[in-house]
Amino acid sequence: MSTIDRNSPVPLYYQLKNILLERLHNNEWRVGEMFPGEQELQEDYELSRTTVRQTLSELVNEGYLVRHRGRGTFVAKPKVTYNPTASLEMTEYMRKQGIQLGWRLLKTEWTTADAAVAAMLHLTEGAPVWAVRRLRLVGEETIGYHCAYVPKRYVPHLNMNALEEGDSLDYLKGLPQMSNPRIERTLEARLSGELEAELLGMAGGAPMLYMERVVYSAEGEPLEFLQAAFHGDRFRYRISL
Repeated sequence: MSTIDRNSPVPLYYQLKNILLERLHNNEWRVGEMFPGEQELQEDYELSRTTVRQTLSELVNEGYLVRHRGRGTFVAKPKVTYNPTASLEMTEYMRKQGIQLGWRLLKTEWTTADAAVAAMLHLTEGAPVWAVRRLRLVGEETIGYHCAYVPKRYVPHLNMNALEEGDSLDYLKGLPQMSNPRIERTLEARLSGELEAELLGMAGGAPMLYMERVVYSAEGEPLEFLQAAFHGDRFRYRISL
């Protein structure tokens, strides 16, 4: 579709959205380049301001465009997309898309489990746990922050050399309990706090994708509890059912 069909039952804003997406996919505008404004699109496609504004808002919300106050609307960097149902670890999945993932290890330490961590790991509050804090990188760009907790009894069997390479679970793979693990993920939208904003290079209160993950052995023992935050403009999960 390259023109608006006014006899079609498809809403005008959605027709315009598909036209603009096709043009974006054809690289008519480069990343960082200014996108046509409302007035220009109104005139080009003979549409109302309301219709054009709805289209642009959806493209911004879906990460194709980014608005800078006082400057205009620009083509955004493509979001890094991961489909955990694709039967591939994230690193391999991204490599097939030409994306090189990496880590920056911030800190490992012994700490005590607060109420939330204790509940997820089936421990008593205040029990010792090992915490590992890492940044997820695409090239040199930070897209995520991971903070994982592991019960004390499993720590001697962890592969510390895998904390700065490979997939997020590689450091656990030396555990016999990882022979047939079950993984539960919970995703939700949140506003960034001071820590996430600083680490992810975003404004405080900006939207981010928050994930909790619990890794269980085949017998149902919790092996790891992860709390992760991802830059809302740079990362998304895709679930195929």
